[in-house]
Amino acid sequence: MQKNDISHIFSLLSGDELVAFGNFLKSPYFNVPDRLIRLFNNITRSKDDIIAGKISRQQLASGILKSDSDSSALRKLFSDFNRALERFLVSQYCCAEESENELSLARVYREKGFTAKSQLTLQYLLKQLKKLPSSESKFKIMAAAYEELNLLEDSSQFHKYSPSLEAESEYLDAYFIGRKLYLYQLMHSKEKLNSTKKYNKGMYAEIMEHISENTANIKKNYPDIYLKYLMLNMLGSAAEEQVIEYREYLESAENTLSHAQLIDFYSDLYNYLTIRISEGDHFFRKPLLGLYKILDSKGLLYDSGKDKIHLYTFKQAADTALHLNDIKWAEYFVKKYADSVNDPIRKNIVNLLFAKINCFKGEPKAARINLAKVDYRDFIHYLDSKLFLFCMEYDASNFDEAELLIASTLKYLKHNKELPELNRNNSKMFLRFASRLLKLKTGIGAEFELQKLKDEFNAETGSMYARNWLKDKLNEFRIVD
Repeated sequence: MQKNDISHIFSLLSGDELVAFGNFLKSPYFNVPDRLIRLFNNITRSKDDIIAGKISRQQLASGILKSDSDSSALRKLFSDFNRALERFLVSQYCCAEESENELSLARVYREKGFTAKSQLTLQYLLKQLKKLPSSESKFKIMAAAYEELNLLEDSSQFHKYSPSLEAESEYLDAYFIGRKLYLYQLMHSKEKLNSTKKYNKGMYAEIMEHISENTANIKKNYPDIYLKYLMLNMLGSAAEEQVIEYREYLESAENTLSHAQLIDFYSDLYNYLTIRISEGDHFFRKPLLGLYKILDSKGLLYDSGKDKIHLYTFKQAADTALHLNDIKWAEYFVKKYADSVNDPIRKNIVNLLFAKINCFKGEPKAARINLAKVDYRDFIHYLDSKLFLFCMEYDASNFDEAELLIASTLKYLKHNKELPELNRNNSKMFLRFASRLLKLKTGIGAEFELQKLKDEFNAETGSMYARNWLKDKLNEFRIVD
């Protein structure tokens, strides 16, 4: 939170949390100065004016500070208020994390010599933890709980077998391995977007070999680890049977994973299929659309928090349906999730997708109206809108406008070096074929170049914008013997 920018409080806290913060300030347990309570009351009474920027800090401090107080007193008042808010946020987190509280309690009992109480607290904690789904956070705190049990053991019995020592080691391994597998996936994804620098994936081979040698135990007791392992194997291969194994194992493990984990693992699967498609395996489009439909029926497409869908998932699902000419489902999907897109400028992507739907339905006027509502603050919206508009102008025989769009988009790509490599190459490939297509259409290109262009297009299996549209336009030309 930025110091002294008090308007942040209304975006940082929900209505219920704001009430809870007031109770926190007024509680004698936390011993908060009365001047902060009075400031809180002034702030909550002036919410609308604060958000609109119509009230100053001096006015909010009215009745709290003396009229002749200097600016340092005002700064201190708001600084103390911000610090109290930060303490509240931390306390809310600690109260919500019951397992952390129990572990801390067990540690205090042990340090104060109450061994029996510490053991009972740890036994209760472990009993509750074992009911939770397999996850990194669970393994981490279980390892810490068993560490506390180790510290409670009688040093005179050091020579005897210690089950808590073995359990700590096992759960620490599970946490470490699970976390490392997750990081490997992140590294792979980032390298896909920008391959200029490779990550050092320390211990990758050793961890993957360990899981391979202990598959039965890991599949049974650590489904989240096994799913991450399968995904990493898939990322390094192109075998279709691995995709099937991942999906079938995930379905079999649904009852052992949390709802949030299911969303994450299914999200990994459809993102992986998208990568495969971008690399030329276009037969995965139908299975991908089928997966989207299944997850929609299960309520598992909200992959960006409660009732929120990620911008990229929203775009990928709709574009996949449009690519396969399933216009009816694309329209249903966009209408259902339009208000759930977790993006501050979601209207851009919603208008862009409705423009595409209008175009596919043979409603070019409506498509242009929706497209005109899209601004270009995001490179994805900019590139998609420009390339889609090129297709519309070409189809409407507005060839001069189409040529200008190619030039402006190439200029944008040239001057925006920070664009992900994948998006840059995708767009440049489309523009290369679109430019040559436009020359043939306007009679500038020689007829003998058509076959060469078709051959090059058919040989290109990489990611390309509007592949089906380009294919249809090329097929409209007939080669004259």
